[in-house]
Amino acid sequence: MPPPSALFAPAAASPRPARGFTLIEVLIVLLILGIALAGVSLSIDGHAARDTRMALERLRFTLEASAERAQLRGQPLAFELLADGYRFSVQDASGKWVALDEPPVFTERVLPAPLAWAELSTEEDPNGANRRIIFRSEAPRFRLRLNAGELHATLDGRATGAVQLSTETLP
Repeated sequence: MPPPSALFAPAAASPRPARGFTLIEVLIVLLILGIALAGVSLSIDGHAARDTRMALERLRFTLEASAERAQLRGQPLAFELLADGYRFSVQDASGKWVALDEPPVFTERVLPAPLAWAELSTEEDPNGANRRIIFRSEAPRFRLRLNAGELHATLDGRATGAVQLSTETLP
């Protein structure tokens, strides 16, 4: 039997030379990483576009619900544009507009980026100077435009209370 020190003796040096990565191997790894990053980027862009479209549909639904609420309760309701979102107000007994917070529909919201207000016109305020749509017992006619990069959306309010959403993508 060999002595115990011989069992743990270092092995003879390998005749094989030390070797690193070749240029081809490095390029293949970089190519795989590039393809993976491109896929992730496309996926994120797809989610952002879907979030924008969902926010527009939520806004359409909210405007229709505003017309219905004002008709059912017989109380004017204002949809007010903020710099980065919107809120609702009702008139108190003195005729002053006060903020309304009735979750889940009538709460203040922030528009998701890159969605932004472009233009508002109503029958009462064709230039949109008040930045407010007032819903009464009869639904107002209005046109509200929003931009999200190359996507342009228009919400048209009808006298029936229905709101039509149309979108256009510019090249």
